Amino acid sequence: ATPTPPADPWTLVWRDEFNDGAIDPAKWTYDLGDGTAVGNPGWGNNELEWYTNEEKNVKEADGKLIITARKEAQGGKEYTSSRIKTKDLFSKKYGKFEIRAKAPVGKGYWPAIWMLPEDYVYGSWAASGEIDIMEGWGSRPGTVAGTIHYGSQWPDNVYSGKEYVLPGNSTIEQFHTYSIEWEPGEIRWYVDGVQYSTKNDWYSRSNGQPANNAYPAPFNQEFHLLMNLAVGGNFDGNPTAETVFPQSMEIDYVRVYELTGRPYRQPVPVTLTKEPYLEGSLPPLADGNLIYNNGFTEQKEGDAGMGIPNTAHWVLYKEAGADAAVSLDEIGGRNYLKVNISSPGGNSYSIQPQAIVPLAKGRFYKLSFDAKTDISRNISVRLTGGESRRYQAYSPSLKADLTSSLKHYETMFQMKENSDIAARVEFNLGTNASPVWIGNARLEEIGSIPFDHDSAKTPLGSGNHLYNGTFDLGEPDRLSYWHAEAAGGAEVSPSVGDTGKLNLQISGTGGDGADVRLLQTGIFLVQGQDYKLVFDVDVPSPRTAVIELQGRDGTVYASETVLLKAGAQKVEAVFPDLAGATDTLGRFVLHLGKAAGSVQLDNFLLLRTSFYYDPSLVYYPLLNGDFSFGFNSWERLL
Repeated sequence: ATPTPPADPWTLVWRDEFNDGAIDPAKWTYDLGDGTAVGNPGWGNNELEWYTNEEKNVKEADGKLIITARKEAQGGKEYTSSRIKTKDLFSKKYGKFEIRAKAPVGKGYWPAIWMLPEDYVYGSWAASGEIDIMEGWGSRPGTVAGTIHYGSQWPDNVYSGKEYVLPGNSTIEQFHTYSIEWEPGEIRWYVDGVQYSTKNDWYSRSNGQPANNAYPAPFNQEFHLLMNLAVGGNFDGNPTAETVFPQSMEIDYVRVYELTGRPYRQPVPVTLTKEPYLEGSLPPLADGNLIYNNGFTEQKEGDAGMGIPNTAHWVLYKEAGADAAVSLDEIGGRNYLKVNISSPGGNSYSIQPQAIVPLAKGRFYKLSFDAKTDISRNISVRLTGGESRRYQAYSPSLKADLTSSLKHYETMFQMKENSDIAARVEFNLGTNASPVWIGNARLEEIGSIPFDHDSAKTPLGSGNHLYNGTFDLGEPDRLSYWHAEAAGGAEVSPSVGDTGKLNLQISGTGGDGADVRLLQTGIFLVQGQDYKLVFDVDVPSPRTAVIELQGRDGTVYASETVLLKAGAQKVEAVFPDLAGATDTLGRFVLHLGKAAGSVQLDNFLLLRTSFYYDPSLVYYPLLNGDFSFGFNSWERLL
């Protein structure tokens, strides 16, 4: 018989009741100053306070932790407060986090109870994630919010959250219990035991990687807790003359639980239903394009466009202190928007041509455009909501490296937030004064986004020619870019476990032609160059493996036989003076034979170790001019 689960499946594993009169240094430490010392002035939000660990700003009293914000000058700031955290003292992956607290009201107060990764495994904020258990607006005392931040590193991060209106005219000035229940692939938010939000759709993409980190990254690592009372900044704006100081945020307790009454759920990526477009949405044009006037030939009564003729349906945003002028240039018989930037501003979004489009939740889209500059620069393009949506990102950012030649760029995404009748295609041109030409912009609905396993693979920034060599990228099964195949009666079952290693379970029977192989296609191989392969393997009994570098048609350019000893080991293979022809769609193949048993693999690294001259690339002096290397053609010397 299945046992009846306990009424409360959570077991307390860590707590602080704040009832001993002194802040426990074994549990809490602090962030100090205004963030400048850690390269993040204003803590990234234009906050106005100077954080201290002094008793005037943070203390235990009457069985509570009290964080007090004061209007007083310190460290060049007009206000002081405190930000306390468990970094390096306590962190946890998954569980229930429960905090009972009250917070002050008044314009400019920003109380927050939140979590950051203990180790930034996937990169700096927000590629490694952030979980906001509770944030409150001092000017909106009856509302709180729970949010997650994720995506790529700033400024290409995104967020998803939900607000909750406290019932019965209650406000954040009263004590409330704020909590999350965090399981693999799902986070649930509660206030006083009432669930008001569930999130189970997110992603993480590390710099220099060809695909997203496998779901449920980034929320599959340990996080630590933070609590602070900020003053001013982007969230609630700055204090006014009516804002009362000093005021305090009080925390009655912090309790953390482990799930013991049942197993943690298995992470399952969300499948969204395609919703209809909102009433009033502009329909796609006859060619399917949702971007109107992509040729800059139309005027519309009542629509000033970007302030010049023929730019209807477009908007030019300029942040205060930034400036640009637009004109139209004909290129190849088609009008292109030229943006001449006189003051680029301090943010990527400081200069921003925008096309206004409708998006429907659950639907897939492809964005494409042509662009160039005078010499070289990059721009960032993505779809977002407007001010009423808190400029929420709807798509990952597309980083486009522009040159003096007109090039085509494209990206695909799924709309995962609520449908929007007036989403913005944002071309972020700030921080760089080089001009930009934009044209032929298209946003069209597509059926789905297929994962491209076998296309040509530009070597990664590390020099590795093999993608997903650590089996933690792409699709949830973590096997993206790899193929495990069996022939001649042999059978293979591939899987990637919690340790992040590829497990191949080999079985079946077969004759001399039976074989199991692991392969990856689209490898860039250059004739006459030297290569080195390194990987980790663990086998229970000895077996022979054959490593091959092949052309796209299967022609073997290089081969080496290695004897795998029983147990864990690192394998190295060197391939000097590669035979065959240069091939941008070459193949890496690891033959493992037909012997039954398990093979565990990890950390594949294939590097070119010889210098390769390509006259089409720019070369730079290195090592005091003794000799030169091409940055884009030479990867790594071992």
